[in-house]
Amino acid sequence: MGISFELGTRKATNGPMIFFSDPVSEVNLRDEIRGAIESRLCFYAYRMPGDMMVSFGSSEGVIEGFGKAGFVIAPFLPKDKIWTIPYAPTSRNKTQEQYPFPMMSTTYEDYANEIEVIKKFIGDSDNRKIVAARVQSDVDKVDVASTFLSLLRAYPDAYVYCFSTPQTGCWIGATPELLLQKRASRLYSMALAGTRKADSQGEWDQKNIKEQQMVADYIERCMSESGLKVEKGETVTRRAGNIEHLCTPVEAESNAGFNSADKLLHLLHNLAPTPATAGVPREAALEIITQSEKFRRAFYGGFCGPYRNVEEFTMFVILRCARIEAERYALFAGGGITSRSVPEHEWEETDMKLATLNNLLCFE
Repeated sequence: MGISFELGTRKATNGPMIFFSDPVSEVNLRDEIRGAIESRLCFYAYRMPGDMMVSFGSSEGVIEGFGKAGFVIAPFLPKDKIWTIPYAPTSRNKTQEQYPFPMMSTTYEDYANEIEVIKKFIGDSDNRKIVAARVQSDVDKVDVASTFLSLLRAYPDAYVYCFSTPQTGCWIGATPELLLQKRASRLYSMALAGTRKADSQGEWDQKNIKEQQMVADYIERCMSESGLKVEKGETVTRRAGNIEHLCTPVEAESNAGFNSADKLLHLLHNLAPTPATAGVPREAALEIITQSEKFRRAFYGGFCGPYRNVEEFTMFVILRCARIEAERYALFAGGGITSRSVPEHEWEETDMKLATLNNLLCFE
């Protein structure tokens, strides 16, 4: 994997361990993460929003695909491979990272040019949107364990996560966006889009309102096409660190159509990437993103989370994240481009998103 140290003797947990939010548990969790890195184990750690418990697990290797109990890691592009760190013993894999590490940061000129390409495609349409992303790459040794703990403290209402495998590299972040969750007989999702500084006064502008509505409509359509009766809640302003978004909760009663992992994966692939991370229409957005961006998004904009079976899982969108190697790191952020977008404003928005993690990185 990207991070590589002397081979240690740490044994894989082959399933989740639970740590609580107290000083003793923090020390133990830090040791587990560092031990997994030193022993070159695949590992994951996460905390659900508003929870007091952190789950950590490690494995000798990963398995390809979706449907086995474990921690699921899905890339931005639906056609690319999904990996699962299983809750059962498995052997080490020979395959290595599938995506090149982004060595250069996105310049303002590159970002502005991408926005202009997107706006030409959009034209005067109010029903098109494409997310332009940028990367900030730098050289330094990130302390993964300490950074994870700093994110836990800073963002109690976010899904804080970290995972590392030879196939994915090491990623860490704090995302506000739930993709899909199953609790009892109900499915939960959310439309989260629109961005401005936290505690801004006054009404949201039309650019952000329209952008958020596209996401809400898309999620409702995907779930309805899967035979679900969708219920949308009230749209509210939701804070995420130094910024805030428009958020519409979406839920539905599960049905017999979700009795297999294949059917669930079909819905997940329809949902992700959503217009909040890719755009509308999605296929055209993915094509423009692939052609115009000078880096691979890899797992930025994908999803990850714990999966036990079709009745018990939680998947969050991989946002507000960094990819980490032994002596370098890269931060990712993006913004929804519409016919009303101004490059300077979009650059400022991505600066705010990058700060979510950039200000909390810990270095060795």
